[in-house]
Amino acid sequence: MIPDSETNAIFFSDLLPRRHPELSADLLRILKDARVKTGLVPGTRDIWCRDYMPVQVGPGRFVQFTYRPDYLAGKYEHLITPPEVAEGLPCITECVRSDIVLDGGNVVRWTDRAILTDKVYRENPRCAPERLGRRLRERLEVEKIIVIPREPYDRIGHADGVVRFIDGRTVLVNDYAAMPAYRKRLHAALRRAGLEWQEIPYRPTEDQTDGIPSAVGNYINFLQVGRTILMPVYGQKEDEAAARCLERAFPPGRVIPLASGQLAREGGILNCVSWTIKA
Repeated sequence: MIPDSETNAIFFSDLLPRRHPELSADLLRILKDARVKTGLVPGTRDIWCRDYMPVQVGPGRFVQFTYRPDYLAGKYEHLITPPEVAEGLPCITECVRSDIVLDGGNVVRWTDRAILTDKVYRENPRCAPERLGRRLRERLEVEKIIVIPREPYDRIGHADGVVRFIDGRTVLVNDYAAMPAYRKRLHAALRRAGLEWQEIPYRPTEDQTDGIPSAVGNYINFLQVGRTILMPVYGQKEDEAAARCLERAFPPGRVIPLASGQLAREGGILNCVSWTIKA
């Protein structure tokens, strides 16, 4: 797979500039200064393009999983972006479709492994876990699928709100000191996978929008493209500590804070609204 540290281009939904004009302008300005290629995906139905766009497994090669999230079932199904939106993009030379139900935000990638939450089992109940693991390894072209427990009461259940790779042996995870039972389960899963971890501040709120928890206070859903890291900030005391944590974890990188409170109140942050690839 192509890890975030090797990407050099980034796309956003064509809805993002209309929904969040100030944030979109800031993103494009920062990325232009960093000499990162940017583009918009036309024909999208929601701004969270990480979830419905294909996952890159190699140069020009992608896999398009089935985007059918349970949190959009019923009255929100009109927000499901069809897979055809990616077909016209010139950066995609080969794209294999899979009937595995999986959001892109639930794939945290490294070269030879990927981390997913156990929500993938609930989304694919007709496929036994062992067989599902084999199919995922084949489609993602990795040696190892690491499954972690999803955060309690999180309807979305994406891994990119919990953990990110620093390198092949170390990950960054939220500091779940306020959720000791979940913290213990998460650390046990990482330990079984042979991973070490560092913790980043985490201060979630209890706010919700249409039943989706706010993501304010989550810093791990940062946007990484190559050596540039855009970190969400919220004007709270944890902002500075989170920045120092990212600077220690990615010493060759450039950590840039970006006010993201308005976006985060909708339930997602910077990694969620971006689709990063190696062009």
